[in-house]
Amino acid sequence: MDARFVDHRVKRVLAVEMSCPWLDNRARKDSEKTEKYGPLRWELTRQYPGYKIVQLNVIMDVLGEWSKELDVEMNKIFGARSSDVLKRMQEAVLSSSLNIARTFKVITKRHPSP
Repeated sequence: MDARFVDHRVKRVLAVEMSCPWLDNRARKDSEKTEKYGPLRWELTRQYPGYKIVQLNVIMDVLGEWSKELDVEMNKIFGARSSDVLKRMQEAVLSSSLNIARTFKVITKRHPSP
């Protein structure tokens, strides 16, 4: 779990998990995260009795694409700001992907294959 937000006013715990898979793994990654963190959600219900436990899987592929379902979920949480939040996340993902690509390019230039 990457982050946990507890809203005592509305009695809700938001458990956030973020992942940046390769392009065709995005849908599979979402179901993997939901299954993987089932025991944690159960533990959160024990820690916060009477609270609604919400898991948000933020799955954005390495090129910054996300699903329509994520749009809907982010809109429920952030309202009108959801578009801005997703764009900032997209910038962070693309920046990271670019840094990885640059690093790989430098490494392969230093060690050319035979």
